Amino acid sequence: MPRPGNVVPEMSTVTEDEFHGALAAGLGRAERKVGAKALAYIMDCTTKQLRNIFGGSVPHPKRLFDAHLAVPEAGMFDDIGELYGCKVVAKDAADNLSDLTLTLARALVMIREVQHPSSPGGEQVVHSEYLAGEELMREIHNASGAWLDRCSVIRDTRPGRVRVVGG
Repeated sequence: MPRPGNVVPEMSTVTEDEFHGALAAGLGRAERKVGAKALAYIMDCTTKQLRNIFGGSVPHPKRLFDAHLAVPEAGMFDDIGELYGCKVVAKDAADNLSDLTLTLARALVMIREVQHPSSPGGEQVVHSEYLAGEELMREIHNASGAWLDRCSVIRDTRPGRVRVVGG
């Protein structure tokens, strides 16, 4: 029992059943993406052990993170994060989007400037303006290509297929 004046952290209101339900939902998405055999392989367990996890046993956290990293598009921890009001994302996820947002904003400003009536070509974009914006547009081209590559990876997870991630 805490004494007056002691600081006691607030306890979570999430029940074990709610937690396990959220864990099972995320694992279920991962299983649908790659299949039970592949997921069991990724988690270094048997399909029977995997079924036991769905039934209520708790795997080692390393196995969960291995599955999360191997099948990130399944959003394995999304339901758990929702229960706790947080989200598990890649370490560089915010930086990537922040950079893309800034680049797109700079491009919008540049486009408005080259289309302004007082620009060298008036409302028509001239060669010098195209060339001045080339580097910025190439940044957008590269960033949008990376975005589309990520979409391809997410879509290319057929059941039963094991793929190498991060290689």
